[in-house]
Amino acid sequence: MRILHVIQSASQIYGAERCVLDETLAQTRRGHHVEVLICHETRLGDEQARLESELLARGIVTTRVEALSQLNPRLVAGWYAALRRLRPDVVHSHSLKTDVLSTPLCRLLGLPLVIEVHGYLRPDDLRIRVYEQLDRLSLRFASAVVTLSDEYRAEVLASGVDPKKTHLLPSGIDIARLRSQVGKRDLRRELGFGSDVVIGMVARLSPEKGHAHFLQAMADLHQQGLPVRGVLYGEGPLAAELQQRIADEKLPVTLAGYVEEIADAYRSLDVLTSCSHNEGLPLNLIEAMALGVPVVAMSTGGCREIVRDGETGLLVPAGSQSALTVALSKLSKNRDQRVRFGQAAAAAAEARFSLEAWVDGIESIYANARRRMGRG
Repeated sequence: MRILHVIQSASQIYGAERCVLDETLAQTRRGHHVEVLICHETRLGDEQARLESELLARGIVTTRVEALSQLNPRLVAGWYAALRRLRPDVVHSHSLKTDVLSTPLCRLLGLPLVIEVHGYLRPDDLRIRVYEQLDRLSLRFASAVVTLSDEYRAEVLASGVDPKKTHLLPSGIDIARLRSQVGKRDLRRELGFGSDVVIGMVARLSPEKGHAHFLQAMADLHQQGLPVRGVLYGEGPLAAELQQRIADEKLPVTLAGYVEEIADAYRSLDVLTSCSHNEGLPLNLIEAMALGVPVVAMSTGGCREIVRDGETGLLVPAGSQSALTVALSKLSKNRDQRVRFGQAAAAAAEARFSLEAWVDGIESIYANARRRMGRG
């Protein structure tokens, strides 16, 4: 099958981008012809080309369509020409702009379109809110819609999408590949963590990820006199604000930036924390668990479907600062419990989030989407 994944360019590799990297490689191994079409914002330059570079390094053919920061006739024409030239059997979209771009053009060209919903930001930014509303409208006209969690499936259905073409399919990760990447860097040594208990987040530094909750928890643990260190891996618009707070409050937290050696970033942690206000199915939790790192997560979105409370980690009520601090304090004091949670987490990730199971599921969804378009 000729499969075309479409996504916006990115300077960082987070959830949707990591899905594209793993999914394309897994589908290629199954014998499919897989390419990626990237909507690249010209004004941001090649600093936004990290995803493209990663794909090319893995042998995945990519095509770039240059775009200004908004939808415009030139971009639409370029996207249409690329779809018409590539003529895939199915188009698989992963981002707001490519959803909105691809929906009318795929219908015009008679191409089945599968939209994978990675989540909505719900920001104050009016431009993004408009895109999200356009995206919800696009879902109604897609051939199939894939959601990563029950919560997002319910949200999609509430937007008026036909239940018959809405599918729940949790992300799979390439666990063997992830584990093989451990050991490239000793980040605990590089960052000077020593024997302290290291608690961290691996996430884009943006408002929806709830970093303020993490910093407050670290301040509370520090006041309790616990030997803990915090680390934030990632880049984003809040970097300067977070760094200023860390300095002002003299918090034992390191802002480490984006680290390409993601497996070593996870392995540098004794506990991974998620404080997100909303989530689809956060890959950072699954990846950390696969590497034997226990997690403490606020009970939002797909976090509830990943973490087994009291078995692979701890879940706390969404937005509860006190519960987050208590959970982190409990795990930081109990090494044996961290080890037990980590071992159970690794086994659970392998059993529940296999990339092979994902490929089986998406092939069935593609077949249904093609039938809906009269192509299979």
